Amino acid sequence: MKKWSVAVVFFLFMCLFPVMANANAGPSIVLDGVTIDQRSGAPAENIGKTVMVPIRIVSENLGYQVKWQKETKSVLVQKGNSSIEMTAGKDAATVNGSLVELDSPPLIKQGTTLVPLRFVGEGMGLKVGWDNGTKTVNLFTVPPVAGSNEENDASEAPAPSMNTELQSISFSGDRLIVAVNGEIMPKLSTLGEPDRIIVDLPGTTFSQDFLQGQASGPDGSGSIEVTDSELVSKVRYAMFSSSPSTVRVVFDLKQSATAKWSLGENNVMLVDLTASSGESASKPALPNDDGKKIVIIDPGHGGRQSGAVSISGKYEKEFNLAVGLKVQALLEQYDDILTVITRQDDTELSLKQRVDIAELNQADIFISIHGNKFTNPVPNGIETLYSRKDSKSLADTLHKYVLPVTGLKDRGVKMVSLHVTRETTMPAVLLELGFMSNPTDEAIMLTEDYQDQCAQAIADGIAEYLGL
Repeated sequence: MKKWSVAVVFFLFMCLFPVMANANAGPSIVLDGVTIDQRSGAPAENIGKTVMVPIRIVSENLGYQVKWQKETKSVLVQKGNSSIEMTAGKDAATVNGSLVELDSPPLIKQGTTLVPLRFVGEGMGLKVGWDNGTKTVNLFTVPPVAGSNEENDASEAPAPSMNTELQSISFSGDRLIVAVNGEIMPKLSTLGEPDRIIVDLPGTTFSQDFLQGQASGPDGSGSIEVTDSELVSKVRYAMFSSSPSTVRVVFDLKQSATAKWSLGENNVMLVDLTASSGESASKPALPNDDGKKIVIIDPGHGGRQSGAVSISGKYEKEFNLAVGLKVQALLEQYDDILTVITRQDDTELSLKQRVDIAELNQADIFISIHGNKFTNPVPNGIETLYSRKDSKSLADTLHKYVLPVTGLKDRGVKMVSLHVTRETTMPAVLLELGFMSNPTDEAIMLTEDYQDQCAQAIADGIAEYLGL
């Protein structure tokens, strides 16, 4: 996203923290030391677990032009060469000529156009701080790198920070993946009775997004229950020290093990565990020389990103995870497939982090699992989406297997520009397994039998595509 994202994200934080604060007194917002007047503009709303924010405030507070086109029910946000166009009821937007998916479609309420918080927040390019004592959001624009120009993504500029911020933690295949926004130098140690491995991260703290999403406690503490490892039963994390600021990650072990850390691309730290005997106790999430195919299963949404909310109030993220875990279990029956799942629980991951997991593991294929949605209950059926020509064969194969078992309307195989299927470098598809906003689809989707059949069809399609 270009420089308009800085302005839009400022607007996002104007609306985000009132959701967190009490209804009578919203927080103050300070941009580069100047308090912003929030009295004008319609308020943000939490609709179906998705925070929707009024796009008009961008114009009122930041000088951006916002044009409403009544005939098409679309809104155009412009400044210089940057533009965003969104249409009420449609879950895709056009950003500088490129189609981008939205968590929820824009809607019109009391004459105000509301847009999803997640969309306007991507690629923020701002340094953000939260003072809980004064209920103040502190925003700092990131100075451009010397020699940069308007065409550079603002997120590429280094944010001024005393500490590196931890943005996400995940665990799969005896590998810990920690995404940060700067330099990191971990210190590893072991403890016995019971066996544990300690990973201390000096000079780090939890990012605001992590605190509001993945963390269980307000201090950033939390844990990941591990079900697919013979080495690890749980991964715990918390702030170990405030001076110096240090995040600590603890592996609760089932047996004695050793750990080795390395740095991947895009500010990602990897910690790989091995049984003390020298052999990995479970399948490694690493490419190897035994000819196994590496498959990424990506249950969409998670954490604060609930995705669609069904007519009966069920969250899409729960449906996605249920099907994803079933697919993972089925694929583990194949000796020639190594499966990596992007999340095993209600963890929040950005679209970029999902892509990073696939790239770091040098996956052979990537499958993202979703439920669909619309603003009215009429649309129904399943569709398979891909973004690049080299993914068409995978999309056709999976659709061929999934469609018959669902019994739902065939919406076809479509080429659409979606982040996770566009930015990955291996064949990648996104499966929309029915509309949670349609009463007929929803009633079927929430059954165990439907989820089992979808999972089996996906696994069978993967096996055929890989020639197994």
